[in-house]
Amino acid sequence: MPNNQAVRNFRQPVVRAGDTRKHVFGGFQRCCYPYQRFQSNEEREFAVLIDSANETDVLRWMKPGSRQFRIEYANGQPYEPDFVVETRTQKLIVEIKAANEMTDPVVQAKARAACKWVRYANEHAAQTGGKLWAYALVPHDAVLPSASLAGLMARYELVAPAAAVT
Repeated sequence: MPNNQAVRNFRQPVVRAGDTRKHVFGGFQRCCYPYQRFQSNEEREFAVLIDSANETDVLRWMKPGSRQFRIEYANGQPYEPDFVVETRTQKLIVEIKAANEMTDPVVQAKARAACKWVRYANEHAAQTGGKLWAYALVPHDAVLPSASLAGLMARYELVAPAAAVT
């Protein structure tokens, strides 16, 4: 973080939403790190949602740092998801994407790779007694103040078909 940059409270919107990525945010209760950057205002709003007192099942969350949580797709290219969230019952990978990019071939390839990763992670969790994982690809316009994590997962969770894992 640059020394001259002030840390903004993540609950306070940036006046020009497009400038969100220029700021460093803090003030989290459940984030694994004291500071985070967001690529979009919708990512910041999702953080507000999962860090709120209403989301009592959320234990912790993070936006993985560069090379911290990589899923390979398309001949080994790295995909780094937007959020990793641990709840009382499971672990979640959540990607917030512009609604007009949801069907983009690269976005879909990353989603398939994440679903495959989740399948293998769940096989391991079943063998070791760990929490199960889930993946959701959430359109940006679904991240609303009235939304809940459970509601977003119920609507946007993706599951890899068994044939895709082989």
